[in-house]
Amino acid sequence: MPYNDPEPEDPQELIGVELPGDETVTREMAAAFAEEFAQLGFTRPQILALFRKAEYSGAHQAWTLLGEEAITRLVDESVSVWGRFTYVVTDEADDDAGTRPLRFVRPRS
Repeated sequence: MPYNDPEPEDPQELIGVELPGDETVTREMAAAFAEEFAQLGFTRPQILALFRKAEYSGAHQAWTLLGEEAITRLVDESVSVWGRFTYVVTDEADDDAGTRPLRFVRPRS
């Protein structure tokens, strides 16, 4: 078969499925997006900008359905929990000192 024309029985063929959901599911999905980006170190304005961009279809759909106020509240909650930590990973020369554990640095407030 040609490269761009997969066989009908091909188990590796990608198939998109849309699942039904209500406001509760949409709110939980938006909270998961906000927490994930906050854990990655994104700031409040950066996360809100992601929800407003149509390129991030799941987050943008939640922003469209729930509204600016609800999304802002979810982002604020996520940043208040996960925005307190800064993860610092440093590379050090291999020596006989062994491996050091990852250090968590809390910014002074």
